[in-house]
Amino acid sequence: MYKSLEALTDALIRIRLEAMYRELLDIDPTYKMLLQESDQYFHQLRNALPEDQQDSAFQYEDTQFSLQVITERSIYLQGFKVALYLFNELRSSSPA
Repeated sequence: MYKSLEALTDALIRIRLEAMYRELLDIDPTYKMLLQESDQYFHQLRNALPEDQQDSAFQYEDTQFSLQVITERSIYLQGFKVALYLFNELRSSSPA
């Protein structure tokens, strides 16, 4: 049961984060510009490497992406826990 719940929440979190990133791209020109610059610089760096080292750059990028996914999931879950805690606190402290 726990594994299936975890798989469900992982999918929901991923979908929500992807939607948030799309929204950021649409509404925040600075975010969009920095993302494009970051991609451009990384490709320039990777292409400047000798071919036998370009795979290392790709592995680095892949590892950074994996770390980002783990971090985002953890932050999202922590925020959700805080929201539930605050909801419960407000509900228990409000007059009946």
